[in-house]
Amino acid sequence: MEQAINRALRLDPDTLARLAGLEGKVIRLRAAGDSPFEIFVLPDASGLRLRTGHDREPDVTLTGDIPVIFRFALRRFVPDVVAAGEVQVSGDIDLGQRFQRILEQTDIDWEEQAARVVGDVPAHQLGNALRHLGGWSRQTLHTLRQDLGEYLQEESRLLPVRPRANAFRHSVETLERELENLERRLARLREMAP
Repeated sequence: MEQAINRALRLDPDTLARLAGLEGKVIRLRAAGDSPFEIFVLPDASGLRLRTGHDREPDVTLTGDIPVIFRFALRRFVPDVVAAGEVQVSGDIDLGQRFQRILEQTDIDWEEQAARVVGDVPAHQLGNALRHLGGWSRQTLHTLRQDLGEYLQEESRLLPVRPRANAFRHSVETLERELENLERRLARLREMAP
């Protein structure tokens, strides 16, 4: 896996230069869930070294419910794959964000690489097809999220619509204030009672 990742990273010298800035850092990727595991990532100018263990305390730990590195790698192509709050960062948060940005900014010209094998025209057509597929998948995910939200709110009534949820929250807050006022009145009455 390490060799495949680094082979791909060599196709983007800018990413290797950015990884060189993280040399000496230890990044732990921890997958939580039914079958938890962790992997230590050691970035340097030649790419990423992956280890199942490390004798030094990691500088940052990224924890998610599926392998985080795959989520970060996919985020560039399918932006909605990493939703806020699904990846927890502990330790050097700035380092974790820098590492995430480096992975997101990786820009390998796959079309150029394919052109070396199949020629310019077929590689360009393949690139167009993949770009179309990427746009279609983003649109499909967006539509699916909207449809699922509407179903859960309107059809199954499992989730409230926003105005109803806001009205409920406002009612609860009003009830809390009234309860606090009642408690204060009771306390004053107790103080005044003989």
